[in-house]
Amino acid sequence: MALPVKIEKQRIFKPYLGGWRHKITGIEYVNAASQTGPLPKQVSWKNTCSRAVQCVQTKNGATQSLRHCATQMWRDDCYIPNEEDKYMIVKPYKSSVEIQSYLDRHARVIQRNYRAYRLMKYIKECAQTYRNILEKCNKYEEEKAIAYKMRHKRNILRQTYPRSRADFDMLYNLIERWRSDCLKDIKSRLFKSGQRAENYRILEKTVEMFNHIDKHKQAIKSSYRKQRALRFLTLNCKSIRWTGYKGKPVEMITVKIQRAREFKGLYNALNNRNVSSEERMKLLIMLKNSLESHNCIEAFDLISLLDQEIAFLNRRIEGLSLDYLNERIMHTYLNFVSVYSTCGCECIDANSKDNELREPLETRMKFCRNCLKLLPLHRFLPHTRMKKLSVCISCSSLARRNIAHVDYDSYMFILNCVRAEEERRSSSSVLAFMMQEHDIYHLVNHIWHSRSAVSKVKDLFVLRLVRYQKDIEWAPWNCILLTEDEADVHYHIHDLATVYSKHLINQINLKHQIAKNYFKQLMIFEKDFRESCRFSSIQSGIQYKPPLTVENFDPSKKYKK
Repeated sequence: MALPVKIEKQRIFKPYLGGWRHKITGIEYVNAASQTGPLPKQVSWKNTCSRAVQCVQTKNGATQSLRHCATQMWRDDCYIPNEEDKYMIVKPYKSSVEIQSYLDRHARVIQRNYRAYRLMKYIKECAQTYRNILEKCNKYEEEKAIAYKMRHKRNILRQTYPRSRADFDMLYNLIERWRSDCLKDIKSRLFKSGQRAENYRILEKTVEMFNHIDKHKQAIKSSYRKQRALRFLTLNCKSIRWTGYKGKPVEMITVKIQRAREFKGLYNALNNRNVSSEERMKLLIMLKNSLESHNCIEAFDLISLLDQEIAFLNRRIEGLSLDYLNERIMHTYLNFVSVYSTCGCECIDANSKDNELREPLETRMKFCRNCLKLLPLHRFLPHTRMKKLSVCISCSSLARRNIAHVDYDSYMFILNCVRAEEERRSSSSVLAFMMQEHDIYHLVNHIWHSRSAVSKVKDLFVLRLVRYQKDIEWAPWNCILLTEDEADVHYHIHDLATVYSKHLINQINLKHQIAKNYFKQLMIFEKDFRESCRFSSIQSGIQYKPPLTVENFDPSKKYKK
């Protein structure tokens, strides 16, 4: 038998409390809390994510939820977080002992790695420093080799093309050494009869070499004589220069300078022999026409000589040598230019200073007792064992010709190194500038025996006279002869007694005492100059050039003789 089933509809009708409608699809979304049926009794309201809607009036409106906010739902397993949220996870608990052991273990690892890193960094820095020092040392050695090579090259050039007294002394010394070597050789190989024949041949060869040197010396003297005669004109050709506004260089050429340059250009044209006869004749006629307005004796002499050369050129005589006539014309022309402002001619304004072409007068003069000439004070240089300045440089060099020829070039180089070092240290002593090359020759050869005090090296090319006590001014009784490398090490020694032996120090003190006895007159002379400050006046006019060493060597410059 079938049982009747009755379905009871228990839907709860609730009023419409609000919702949302999609603008495009038109689907309506009502509030879940107001439209759904009653919740089961077993459901707990705890941890339920819901939001009750309490509205009295309803209205239609469009809205959109914020994108950075999380979606709130009542389910625990569905939660969409914000992308900027951070999840904090609770770590397991650790005691203080465990934390301390953990920190100690990691601190030791960090310290070990950091120490290893710092050690490797220090090793790299030391290696880089070593490479830099090695590179500097190699560069210093290369520059030293180049400087030595340049010095040898300059010596060869000076021997090939001598110009100064020192250059000719070098040649005389070479001849003397060659002669002594030849005499020693023939004495060891030949008997007396053969030695006499070889001595005669050596004597002839020596005389021939001396003759060649004397011819070259006379030519050099002649060129220097011409330069001295032309010096007054060369000085007046230089323009006046000074530093103007904002440090800009200013140059002025006056009427006097223009006139001097005209005379100098005419002199160069007269001195030029590499021209044809027609061009030479045109120049002489032009010069003669310019002298017709003068009625002085110098102009008449010059016109007479010009007429002679014009006559010879007109006759066209082949093989005619006019060298002596040209020399007379050049000398007479310079004489005319020198008296141009005081000749008394009507065409010259005697009161105008633009016509004065003369060399600046030397106010400090001194009389030489040997050559009986009144010479500038800078032509007198002091040296050892002299009481007053009475002999000039030329007479001193002539007096040394009676003794054997000595090559003072190496000793002069040592003296220049001493002067350069004292000038760099701003020393107030004048001993290094008062001593001359023959004084250094005696100091090196007779006191220090021409060898290093430490290594006994006898090569004068590398020897230097440096301060013994580096804090005291240089003097013959405060110096030591060392090589260049030993001198660099010597200046870095603070206490000499800790490096040098007692025997060596006693030997150095003995040499200092000998030098003090030999140069005692120089001590008095230097004290007199220091008190009266007259040494600077003697040295005025002398342009001191330091020697070519590694310290002042510049590979980019080309050193000339």
